[in-house]
Amino acid sequence: MQFDDSAKWLWESNMVLMLVGLVLIYLTFTIMEYTTKRRLMKQKISYKLDQAKKNLAKLEEELDNNENSVIAKRKHIVEFPIEDLLKKLQAGELNCIEVLKAYQAKALDVTKELNCVTEFIAEAEEWAKELDANAAATGKRKPLHGLPFSVKDNVSIVGYDCTAGISKFINQSAIEDAALVSAIRSLGAIPFCRTNVPQTLLSFGCSNPIWGSTKNPWCKDRTPGGSSGGEATLVAAGGSLLGIGSDIGGSIRIPAAFCGVFSIKPTSLRLSYKGFRKSAVGCIGIPSVPGILARDSKTVILLCKLLLDDGYIRRYFDPDLLPIPWNEQMFTVSSKLRIGYYEECDYFPCTPGVRRAIRIAKEKLEALGHELIPFLPPRVDYVISSVISMFYADQGRYVLEALSVDDIDPLLALQIKIALKLPHPVKQMIRPLLSLIAPRLAPCFMAAAGHQYRHSYQLWQGVLKQSEYKANFLSDWRNLNLDICIGPCFACPAPLAKDTGRLSPAFAYACLYNFLDFPAGIVPVTKETEQDQLMLLNGGYDFRDLVCKLVKKTTQGAIGLPIPVQVIGLPYQEEVVLRAMNLLESAIQN
Repeated sequence: MQFDDSAKWLWESNMVLMLVGLVLIYLTFTIMEYTTKRRLMKQKISYKLDQAKKNLAKLEEELDNNENSVIAKRKHIVEFPIEDLLKKLQAGELNCIEVLKAYQAKALDVTKELNCVTEFIAEAEEWAKELDANAAATGKRKPLHGLPFSVKDNVSIVGYDCTAGISKFINQSAIEDAALVSAIRSLGAIPFCRTNVPQTLLSFGCSNPIWGSTKNPWCKDRTPGGSSGGEATLVAAGGSLLGIGSDIGGSIRIPAAFCGVFSIKPTSLRLSYKGFRKSAVGCIGIPSVPGILARDSKTVILLCKLLLDDGYIRRYFDPDLLPIPWNEQMFTVSSKLRIGYYEECDYFPCTPGVRRAIRIAKEKLEALGHELIPFLPPRVDYVISSVISMFYADQGRYVLEALSVDDIDPLLALQIKIALKLPHPVKQMIRPLLSLIAPRLAPCFMAAAGHQYRHSYQLWQGVLKQSEYKANFLSDWRNLNLDICIGPCFACPAPLAKDTGRLSPAFAYACLYNFLDFPAGIVPVTKETEQDQLMLLNGGYDFRDLVCKLVKKTTQGAIGLPIPVQVIGLPYQEEVVLRAMNLLESAIQN
């Protein structure tokens, strides 16, 4: 009996040791695999950066010219408004190669200071020479003949990676240009550089472990916005006349707002998104769309008109787009507009400077004879919760897998390491405290990781509720007989870069129109003033909510930063939005 007990004990001990051994072997191999993947990731990034530096050094060498006449001419070229530059290119007073080199030199100077360009497109010079040769041989020039333009990192150009700031996508070069790039090139323009983005594209900051951090051209301590932050910075600093980006939650409009440039986010399927890397692959309910950034509304209007005229981009580059050509009558009609307006929504308060910008726009438009009617978007807390839940309806699997071996950018740490990874029961335990100290953050925090849509039937119900919300919103809009609406794009001017990851509720003003799929544009209106700062600090922005306290703190010292208004229209009425943007820009300039 004693022998049997000893044998049983020995057998059980051996089994325990064997299980422990297997666990240790599994852990060892897992750690080794992870370590190997991390090493390969760092090698990929290092190699990518080395190649980029070599290409940059080669470009610098090619552009190096100490002749005063060349330097002066390049400086003169980049100061031309787009209509003057195009006239000179059309007339042959300037050739494509000298215009390209002028913008390459300017962009090079800008990125040395602000780190907005990730790669210069080596083939641009060859394309410029081809355009010059064809013009010399035939005397014919296309509408955008020789115009350099920049593209966001996630826009496909043959031979270049769309990294989205993630190492996984390095060495996955595009095999064809994005349809929008092809269309613009066919109009005679030349893509000449690619610009920086935040890691994953799901941030209104602009930094990642591959390309580093992009700085705001108005204040280097502040974010230029995201995810099209590199584009907005380059355009604002004069390194590009025209930029192509994308928008799924404000990614075109927030950078435009923070950097003081113009932009348009169209309705889905009006302009082509074919060939763009998505931030939320397979996302249902929130369409990703392309967008345009420029120094003035005329440039945005020009490109939209050329792409949509007679269905140009749909006929030749993306047949999946809706057959809605440019409507010149809608754009040029002289009738007065009925315009809704709001200084802030009920969910998240705006700073005094942002509210003042809306009042300025209202007064300018009223002075032109347009009618301004108060309009308040309903239930914006529901909207931001739904938007974030739809971004992460896969419980964040796509993002977490893409970042499985990457360093997490500090601006995304709260979102990735806590909001996405924290178990839902733990979140439920934290929620009462969060609702007490930061009630406006609670909808964002609880929505992250998509627990609201763990099952397909829940997602379907969410999409149904979205449709009902849109129907009610449209009903309110039409009851007031509105043509467009103006409101804020973000709750404050560009925040300090270090605060970006903790201000997610403030992007509700932008993501609302992704949720509705309405076209929306950005028009810079004013700048933060000393009076705005005095109001901010003396009772004009006193809230107990911790996120509001952070907004107040991060807005201190923002004097001189641009503040825009957002111009919103009905679906597929981009022409009305662009008309209003042009009217407002002219009124402000005058």
